[in-house]
Amino acid sequence: MKILKTTLLATALFVAGTASAFAAGTDTKTFNVKIVITSVCDIQTAPTDVDFGSVNSNATDTGAIGAVKVKCTSGTPYNIGLNAGSTSGATVTTRKMKSATAGNTDQVPYALYRDSSMTQNWGLTIGTDTLTGTGTGAVDSKPVYGKVPSANFRADSYSDVVTATVTW
Repeated sequence: MKILKTTLLATALFVAGTASAFAAGTDTKTFNVKIVITSVCDIQTAPTDVDFGSVNSNATDTGAIGAVKVKCTSGTPYNIGLNAGSTSGATVTTRKMKSATAGNTDQVPYALYRDSSMTQNWGLTIGTDTLTGTGTGAVDSKPVYGKVPSANFRADSYSDVVTATVTW
């Protein structure tokens, strides 16, 4: 029995030694795993309209609130600008709504603001009259405050189309 155990042990050692004798060696190299993530900002869905509703012609300082929703890469600084609108002759400080009714040339002035106290005009010039923020990776809703100083115009429906732009 002892001879059998010794023979088995010797055979096992021989096989182990033979196996390593057949291995020619090994080689290793490393490689990199990479990704470049770029910043992005998107205006999410359509902004919420600034709807002044239906008011009497003697109304003054009529206010309304809309919203622009942006989603920017976390940590990305951005600016949101609003153009003058689509009514001819308007500027970012003297926006105007017009009627679609033939013959009605009235233009109702209005203003859009970045703050609830309606003191900070909202325009397109970065560093002057745009709204700044820093992305969080989630949708961020920014209120748009609007004011019509006077509704003393012909009874009619008036509108304008404003374009929001996010720059990052």
